[in-house]
Amino acid sequence: MVAQITALVPTFNRGELLAEALNGILQQKRAVSQIIVWDDGSTDNTLDIMAPFLKKEGARIQYRRAENAGKSAALNQAMELAEGDYIWICDDDDIALPDATKKLADILDRKPKIGLAAGSHKRFSVSPDSGQLEMTNAGYWPDLSTGSPLRHVLEDIFFFQNATLVRRECYDTVGPFSVDLARSIDYDMTVRLMTRYPAEIIPDTIFLQRKHDGERGPAWQRHAAKSSEDVWRDADKLVFERLRTDIPLSLYEAMYEGANPEISTRAALLQRGAVYARRRDWETALEDFNEAASLQPDLALGHEECQIAIRAVAGKHGAQELFKKDIRQRLLHISKRSVAGKSLACAISRGAVWRLREAILSGRVSEALAITSLLATLPPRTASASNVSVTERSTLPLEAYAW
Repeated sequence: MVAQITALVPTFNRGELLAEALNGILQQKRAVSQIIVWDDGSTDNTLDIMAPFLKKEGARIQYRRAENAGKSAALNQAMELAEGDYIWICDDDDIALPDATKKLADILDRKPKIGLAAGSHKRFSVSPDSGQLEMTNAGYWPDLSTGSPLRHVLEDIFFFQNATLVRRECYDTVGPFSVDLARSIDYDMTVRLMTRYPAEIIPDTIFLQRKHDGERGPAWQRHAAKSSEDVWRDADKLVFERLRTDIPLSLYEAMYEGANPEISTRAALLQRGAVYARRRDWETALEDFNEAASLQPDLALGHEECQIAIRAVAGKHGAQELFKKDIRQRLLHISKRSVAGKSLACAISRGAVWRLREAILSGRVSEALAITSLLATLPPRTASASNVSVTERSTLPLEAYAW
């Protein structure tokens, strides 16, 4: 029997845009058998927009309306009505391409061990003058030829729910969307899913993401589109603070195959530290870096480990906390404890040099001075990597997800 697909469409005050989103879902080459539109208390013309869809599509489209409670609550309630084997969550302002479900469902059909399949997107806006679509690329997209999808997602989210098809039982396992998060609920759920199930990510464009002005977020915590960067940064940091004790170190260890178990653990601690550093949570990151430097202390980091440390400084949210005096001093202390600590500090310095160039080119003088102080404090960037054998896995063993 062919697996059935349910699309969940939470919506709030986007009637005109909702029509385009629904047409994209209805035009899929692999049909969506059930579409649940959950109206989170709209006060616009959403009901009028829905009327012709409900008349034409009959039971295929279900429309429910509730008091405004936010996207998480809307998705949790809609999920209770979902009957499909695969769940596709679609935002009310984006447009799915016609072969979206076909490409993603084909992966899940062929590979029963894969819990979720995802693809890329392109961004668009509508010119206020001509009414024409103005297209741009997806923005950040990592090199998926190296490393596991899980590692890339933990470092930064780069795909979205509109481009993701998930087995229903996966949602049942990880539990409902977090209703107490104002933002990053999609990222939170994606991490929870991918730390429990293997994923396959393809570079194909699955949907068009609309970029537009206006307020974002649930009614209890609105923010303007222009302030999104600060809001997303703080929200991502909160998500990972909450996940700190939930994701076992063993999952990070499964990402790396070392010459011995202690080396694998060291790489895992470095990787977890890098994840938190990229959230600009250097307090937490240094806890992991300090512990990593105590393992095989007389052995400098290998090339792969150095790359992890360099990536710690390369997050999209910046690394400003690293350049503060107290963090600088703590990192200096780690560098003086052992050979491993010194090589770790050298690798972080290499990443900081890239940040320094960026700050200078952007005219951020105070940041450039702070980075210069960091580089002057830490050991010279001349330490070479050891030949310690650490290999990053592109696919994690299935047993790694059983925690």
